[in-house]
Amino acid sequence: MARERMTPLDASFLYLERPPMHMHVAALSVFDPATRPDGRLRFEDVRAQLAARIHLVPRLRQKVRPVPGNLALPVWVDDPRFDLDLHLSRVALPAPGGRRELTDLVGRVLSRPLDRSRPLWELTFVEGLAEGHVATLLKVHHAMIDGISGMHLAAVLWDLQPEPSPVPPAPPWRPAPEPSDLELLAEAMREMAVHPARGLADALETARRQPALAALSVGRVLSGVRSFLGMGVRPASPFDVEIGPNRRFAIAEAPLQRFKDIKDALGGTVNDVVLAAVGGALHRLLRSRGEPTRGRTVRALVPVSVRAPGDRALGNRVAPALVDIPVGPMGPKRRLAEVRRGTEHLKSSMMALSADAIISLGAYAPAGLLAAAARIVPLGPWFNLVVSNIPGPPQPMYLAGARLVASYPAMPLGRNAALSVACTSLGGTMAFGITGDREAMPDIEVLALGLEEAILELAKAAGR
Repeated sequence: MARERMTPLDASFLYLERPPMHMHVAALSVFDPATRPDGRLRFEDVRAQLAARIHLVPRLRQKVRPVPGNLALPVWVDDPRFDLDLHLSRVALPAPGGRRELTDLVGRVLSRPLDRSRPLWELTFVEGLAEGHVATLLKVHHAMIDGISGMHLAAVLWDLQPEPSPVPPAPPWRPAPEPSDLELLAEAMREMAVHPARGLADALETARRQPALAALSVGRVLSGVRSFLGMGVRPASPFDVEIGPNRRFAIAEAPLQRFKDIKDALGGTVNDVVLAAVGGALHRLLRSRGEPTRGRTVRALVPVSVRAPGDRALGNRVAPALVDIPVGPMGPKRRLAEVRRGTEHLKSSMMALSADAIISLGAYAPAGLLAAAARIVPLGPWFNLVVSNIPGPPQPMYLAGARLVASYPAMPLGRNAALSVACTSLGGTMAFGITGDREAMPDIEVLALGLEEAILELAKAAGR
């Protein structure tokens, strides 16, 4: 595969990374091997399936090469020393193999950065779970995927039926020669010479793929930016701390249909219900800490997909939006209504699309300037936590014949925002992954339990 220049947004996730601030995403996927003829799912089965399909995702065999002096954005190049086994590991949980043992393992894996000298992903096969289940923990750098492209990656590796889909054998892999620093510099200089023309071509391509974005007038873009900046400094919260490198992880889940029933009865969207449930869970967490909650809100950074329909490419097509979530004492109906007011303002203000338009201007900026901006932006007090909802296919899914039970996502933390909550709806289950700074979130299990309680409270209010 020929080398490919990173997009400004993808590169920004590389530039954001610091020793305490890992910029990988992850998915903890739990499988039930009872659907396999032999009732077992072995490490060798997973490795064989991945080896047979890796050619369908060429990025998995590519690494990042920065351009000397940051004269241009980094490039993806074939890794001539790619070795699948260096990206796979196998562990067994201690007895009894319950949630605590599993989430402790995930927290340790999330605390380690990816090796930038190799392709930016790794997969851990986990045995010894209760009920005979097994799990995989796929960790990928955010520079490679966002939530939606992560779903597309899963669709390549997983199947919609117990019998694995046949995949035509791939020809022998011959990596393209790795460019030297001199070649990268020469290529960067050539691109700089034609930068305006390339930028115009990129803009036209964006307009073709994203008519809604291209139709934004300058006035509407500026209006969205004013809405973003007009929210001001985030409210104070216990999550506003300088994070360290170590993580805690917790999980929760509920049937996806419950979220649909709630929004049908009380109004809004599934995402509104998710945000209201997070608000109810945070109320319980703050109350357990003895913190005042009356009249309080927290500000969530909510990644919004601006990916065009049918766009299945890896990489990022997300834009940031800010939503204030009420965490005071109130009934679930009122909490959902207040969340809905906030998300309706978000839609009317064009905040996310305006942010995407501004991010796209990165194509015109030198890579060194983008790197400097990525170091400065996280210092701003913009949000208290990250909340991300990643939709997935409703059908049952399988890995080498084993049925997916649930897939719990993990998102990065902000430099001074010690909590992220993410969820995926796969196979009819809304699965939440809660990632926290180890020092700031010693009671992360309280938040996970509170989340499940808040969902049940909303369902009861909806008469479900």
